[in-house]
Amino acid sequence: MVTGRTAARTIRDRAADAALLTGLLVAAAAFMFVDRATPPIVLWDESRLAVNALEMVQRGWSLVTTYGFVPDLWNTKPPLMIWLMTASMQMFGPSELALRLPAMIAALGTLVVVFVFVRKATASRAAASLAVVLLATSIGFYGAHGARTADYDALMCLFTTAYVALLYALVHRCRPGWALIIAAAALIAGATLTKTIAGLMPGVGVAVYVVLAGRTRRVIANPRHAVMLIAALVPLALFYLVRERVAPGFIDAALFNDALGRLTNHLEYRANPPWFYVENLLVWGSFTLGPLVLLAPWAIRAAPPRARQAGGFALCCFAVQLLLVSVVKTRIYHYLLPAMPWLAIACAIGIDARVRQARRPRDQGGLTRRERVLAAAVLGVMTLAIGSWVAFWRYDILVPRAFYPQSRYGDVLAALHDRAVRQVMIVDPGISVGGELHYAPQLRFYALIWQRRGMTIAIRDRLPDRWPDVVVASCDPELRGVLLARAGSVVGQTGCSLAPPGLIAGK
Repeated sequence: MVTGRTAARTIRDRAADAALLTGLLVAAAAFMFVDRATPPIVLWDESRLAVNALEMVQRGWSLVTTYGFVPDLWNTKPPLMIWLMTASMQMFGPSELALRLPAMIAALGTLVVVFVFVRKATASRAAASLAVVLLATSIGFYGAHGARTADYDALMCLFTTAYVALLYALVHRCRPGWALIIAAAALIAGATLTKTIAGLMPGVGVAVYVVLAGRTRRVIANPRHAVMLIAALVPLALFYLVRERVAPGFIDAALFNDALGRLTNHLEYRANPPWFYVENLLVWGSFTLGPLVLLAPWAIRAAPPRARQAGGFALCCFAVQLLLVSVVKTRIYHYLLPAMPWLAIACAIGIDARVRQARRPRDQGGLTRRERVLAAAVLGVMTLAIGSWVAFWRYDILVPRAFYPQSRYGDVLAALHDRAVRQVMIVDPGISVGGELHYAPQLRFYALIWQRRGMTIAIRDRLPDRWPDVVVASCDPELRGVLLARAGSVVGQTGCSLAPPGLIAGK
């Protein structure tokens, strides 16, 4: 029976949780997203998606994403994230911020899921808050392909974290309700419609947990679980069928790009070793706690039964995802991103349990006063060291990496527009990748933006023999000296070169 006093306490608790979570989200957003200058569009893979979305803004909504206004068979993911970016740019106008807004919101949504999961599992606001802090300050979560860039991974991470959390509730109920089944199916469908097979990989960890926990028979015997899985996969199957009918050849390209090719081939220039992700976690700091994550299994043992069960589940999901992405041939750092929330959850539950144990009386396994002072001092030094490392990665390493030659065309075109220049030729050889000799997606994105604002922009991959009667610009480092030699007068703009119109080559 719920009394008035109990109801009032519940309302106060929920209000306190909401206030705490709001403060954490504001702090996390400030840390992850606020910079003195907006970072430009990143070459891999944000710029490709940016062009897909901006071309959809110009041509209208479609199942078919395009690059160069022809069907894109390189980026073969379903268009859910492209649709969200398109909607954002239609609402707020084309810009880096509008393009990244869906990923930013998705990342904050993931933090909400993490907080709620830990709060319910442990009844501890401290543990829930710590899990949010650990995740939000991990460069593997907010870095490239994560919360800060317009890529698929932040949205997929929201869907996978949410559906794995719901599956945890499902496998511990004898007869889960249809509302829970439908919600889980919708979230799984969202994950697959964001990044196809990668959206299913976190679910493998749940399957392993079910086996280890001895709940296999219960799960298989309940037909609602089968209904959930079928309902979750139908939207992706329909997308493939319709997309193939609209533009034949898509299914073959998608199977190679999103599944078979990545399992059996190195689809990147560098073949990373099987221990690549472990090295990134323990040595290079992709997760805030670094090598201290090795203590998580030991720390979780001190938690109460309910929290220990949730911590073990989180560890299982993380470990299985780590194993899966380590055995495939293509190993890229952001493939581990969906596992990061579960590592943060496991570590937060373990740390909270050990701190609570240390605060007990000595005869109940706690520490003496002197031991507590020493532990507090060690913890303070570790917090300072970890905080310095996090700040170093966030502001000294991550931000400067975004500013490289092709990414500067947005600033160049903005400066020319401010000078009332409406016609410009941009010369950039681009890069050679995937059979494309002059690949320059960043340049294409910024050119499309400024063409919408009234500029006429011609793009060439080499300098003309005779200068046209327009400004010639290039951000390619090798062309700067050539422009200086042939033009005689070049204005530097954010590391790029601008030559006045009408010059004759060689004079």
